[in-house]
Amino acid sequence: MGSIYNDTNPAFSGPTGGSSLAAFFDNRSDAESAVSRLEDAGVPVARIRLMPGYEAGAKNAGAMSKDRSGFFDALADFFFPDEDRAVYAEGLRRGGFLVQVNDIDDALYETVHDILDDEGSIDMDERADLWSLEDRQQGASNTGFAGSAQGGKASENLAVSESAFDDARPVAMRDTAHGSAKVRAYTMPDPGTTDETNRQSQGQSQTQGGSRQSQGFRRDH
Repeated sequence: MGSIYNDTNPAFSGPTGGSSLAAFFDNRSDAESAVSRLEDAGVPVARIRLMPGYEAGAKNAGAMSKDRSGFFDALADFFFPDEDRAVYAEGLRRGGFLVQVNDIDDALYETVHDILDDEGSIDMDERADLWSLEDRQQGASNTGFAGSAQGGKASENLAVSESAFDDARPVAMRDTAHGSAKVRAYTMPDPGTTDETNRQSQGQSQTQGGSRQSQGFRRDH
């Protein structure tokens, strides 16, 4: 049996800057190709994170891990909102690969976005809808992961497990003004604001984002 997860970088204390981009991949080769291109583009290695998901051995090809909570916990220091964190955890459980780039300079922001959008990354809103449908068809519990924080169909049908709210970690906000269908953008809240203000801002950002991000990309300077 293959590994459950193995973050390629050590524990991360949080983005040193305000911006990060994340994309999800079905296979290792696409994820590693994206990482290689990011490095070639001048992105410091320390700012790139690759989180491999469950990789079944040859005898269990195509199998998925039964460990939902383990992947959710493994993403704690990625600082995603609970809804996004749970969807990424489900994708890792199913054998996918997550790439995140933190503290992105304005000069490299569009380059990083284009690389992540171009290397076989997937639309996580669409994938979460598919997983939700599969669970309903199989009569499985739908409390293991959450759907799109943007209000897609999956977010109506899936619920975050109670463990999602047990920690007191800082939480990044989805940046709905940037990113695309396949690349999610995040910003860390101002450390001077209160937790309640951050939660309110996050909810407003998600509401304003609409049901799905546009394929277009815009970065304001």
